[in-house]
Amino acid sequence: MLNLPDSLYPDPIQGDNSVMSNGGAPANNNGPCDGASKAIDWPSASVEDLVVLLREPEHREKAISSLTHIKEVLSIYKSLTPEKLTMKDSSKVCDVLVLFEVISAPLISFSSVQIHCYLYPFLETEETSKPFQYLRLMSLGVIGGLLKEVGDPSTKVAVHCLLESGLFPLCLKSIEYGNELSQSTASWIMSRIMMQEQGLQYCCEPANRLCAIMKVFNDVIEKMQDEPSTTFLKNIIQCYVIMSDDPRTCVKNVSDQAPDSLRVVLCPLGRSGCCT
Repeated sequence: MLNLPDSLYPDPIQGDNSVMSNGGAPANNNGPCDGASKAIDWPSASVEDLVVLLREPEHREKAISSLTHIKEVLSIYKSLTPEKLTMKDSSKVCDVLVLFEVISAPLISFSSVQIHCYLYPFLETEETSKPFQYLRLMSLGVIGGLLKEVGDPSTKVAVHCLLESGLFPLCLKSIEYGNELSQSTASWIMSRIMMQEQGLQYCCEPANRLCAIMKVFNDVIEKMQDEPSTTFLKNIIQCYVIMSDDPRTCVKNVSDQAPDSLRVVLCPLGRSGCCT
């Protein structure tokens, strides 16, 4: 198990120990939305108060920590076995992960948080029952939310953090053991990572890593012969094209290792840019 931080933030903002007035609302006559200095009793803050405090940079990180109830996520780690994990427990944690997804990307830079550390145990599992699939998909959704803007500088920072912390093999594992939605989301994340120079370099060097990636792709595609997922195949073709366009790889080598069903598509696309 990873050494997980006690907080989402390396240096969380410490709230004042003064007590709120107005039944838990920030002690400010102008209301909680006012930008003036406040005395906040964080343990007593209501959800409504915390949502309002998200608008204020000096309180945002602490409000997010309070809202996300990280203990809910930590509490389920001991139950990550088929015998213990119930759909009720899985749904409870997934509700927290939805909040992660909604508030993490637009409000804070990836470099100031460690959200991904809490998600990896849900991606490491090889279990395929519904509670595990639910946790896997929601975790991938949180990570995907941090990679939506390809040209944004924060995306490059996110890609660096994700690669350094070992996300890529977990995406491959999600493609192997996840359901169709998880496979599509994981392959989309991988294509977004490959669009960054650091991500593409990671995939193409050393060469045996490139072969390992394509082997997972090919094995899953072969299993999908009867009922292929259009979204998954589109993302995988995107990945093949990006790798083919990189001068560190041989186009012939990439296309030769692709399944027969994809070679007709890949050959005209080599060195021509991304597929649509």
